Amino acid sequence: MKRTNILSGITLGLMLMFGMTNASAAITPETLSGESQTILGEYQITELAPETIQNATFRVFQLDYKNGNGTVTIYLNERSKCREYIVRSNVMEVQYTCNKQGFGASNVNSKYSIYPPQINDMFLSQEALAYQQKITEGEISIEKALGLIACYYPSLLKNIQNIATLN
Repeated sequence: MKRTNILSGITLGLMLMFGMTNASAAITPETLSGESQTILGEYQITELAPETIQNATFRVFQLDYKNGNGTVTIYLNERSKCREYIVRSNVMEVQYTCNKQGFGASNVNSKYSIYPPQINDMFLSQEALAYQQKITEGEISIEKALGLIACYYPSLLKNIQNIATLN
């Protein structure tokens, strides 16, 4: 009798574990959303599958704006003392860095850059980039950094109207 109860318990435990595994696999990726305070309007950020670039594994996020006509991809490189966010659209790229000194924007490290500087300069406002060199003091969470990127990134474009789809 005890043997049957033990086997039933093990079977039930395995079934519960299998069911929980399947349920978690069916859950959609967590998304962040908010208002960008720009003509691009509301934003939504969804995490995608990680990618390996230049022997480094990056977390990947897709940033979409309600009034935008394209997606923006954010590659997160989490290092021991620093997090780098490479933000890339179909016209330009920029990097946000978060460390003990703060969070701010700069040009993409040449190791990870895919756009020639001349192309990037056609769309990237150097004045806005200089203004965003230090957005906050100290380290911030990944979620807060992604929200700040969604709000600040549009102002880096020389002509935001080119990517907005306003009716």
